[in-house]
Amino acid sequence: MLNLQFLGKSKIEYNGKDIEDQLGNKAIALVCLLVLNERRYLSREKIIGYLWPDSNTDAAKYNLRYNLWLIKKNIQEDKNNNSFIKVDTECCGINGKYEFNCDIIDIMKFKPSCQDSVESMLKLKRLFRGDLLEGCYFNKCDEFNDLIIYERINFEQRKVKILHRLVEVYENDKRYGDCIDVLNEILEIEPYDEKTALKLMDIYQKSGKRAVAINYYNEFSYILSCSLGIHPTNELRNKYNEIKMSVADCDETKSNEDSIVKTTDNSDINIISYCIKNVEYFWMSDVIGKIVTLGVDNCINQLNNKQLMDLGYIQSDILKFCNEDINIVDYKTEVIDVRIINSFIKLLQTVCNERSMNITIFNSSDMDEISANVVDYLKRIQIGGLRIIEE
Repeated sequence: MLNLQFLGKSKIEYNGKDIEDQLGNKAIALVCLLVLNERRYLSREKIIGYLWPDSNTDAAKYNLRYNLWLIKKNIQEDKNNNSFIKVDTECCGINGKYEFNCDIIDIMKFKPSCQDSVESMLKLKRLFRGDLLEGCYFNKCDEFNDLIIYERINFEQRKVKILHRLVEVYENDKRYGDCIDVLNEILEIEPYDEKTALKLMDIYQKSGKRAVAINYYNEFSYILSCSLGIHPTNELRNKYNEIKMSVADCDETKSNEDSIVKTTDNSDINIISYCIKNVEYFWMSDVIGKIVTLGVDNCINQLNNKQLMDLGYIQSDILKFCNEDINIVDYKTEVIDVRIINSFIKLLQTVCNERSMNITIFNSSDMDEISANVVDYLKRIQIGGLRIIEE
């Protein structure tokens, strides 16, 4: 039996023996090229253009004939007398009747089905041992090297598709921990994919890890802002708000949040805020998010870009006030607590310089440790115009 592996280090095994050394790099590349085009024949001219572009016509034709001979010599007919490669004067191709196993063919044939099982999906997942023809580079074969790069990207996309299907199968079995592991694996490949991020938040919610979901949203939205200069989609925001509200008194929220902004510019600002245990900065993030909606842009704009970016680490909505020419690359690293706290206090001070502000805190016993320390500090320094009420 013939077994072909082209993902990761290439391996060609025939009847239990490795035959890569007998074939050589160009013959292995030729087999891979034919397998990638297994549903159609390739012209000899096209193959020569890929593998021997710098040779003269006679030398290139000889090289092709020699490598085809090497393949036929080392990979013999199967039990039904079918040869592995079909060759004529014009074209070459894989014989569809020949019995063999190949990792990239198994992957290319995959289509999501109701028959998919955890075992079948894991079997496909294990085929991704590395990049296509990993470590291989063919000197002066620019078109073939470009093809390899293109196919590597193609197989990476196929891997993502297979991993998404594995998540669905795991979710059907309520194996949420496994779902989370696979979704994180997808995000290593596509770190800015918002649909995957949304799915991860949904799985966190289903598995009862609401605090983790909210922490993840804050981290993901910060990455989007710093790396791409964009904000999360409405779907992500809605999921975030859904999870956040699930731990608060919904009726209380509805009746009080309408009164956050008064109609006259000189009236007090009233903010209703909530807490969630073990979610760092949650209360601070909640307050910042509500200040952003107050229409006090002139106050927020008194903060410099560094302060806005520090606050953006825990509440991405405020990043819209940053100047467009800010060098966001400088802020990809984790922001230390003291900078976030100082910027938060500065924000409260600038708002309170214009209008008095009452912040009512519900379920304060659930407040995260950092926010609780900040509240204690705010009570000690007594910012003029700021009143904190704990219910």
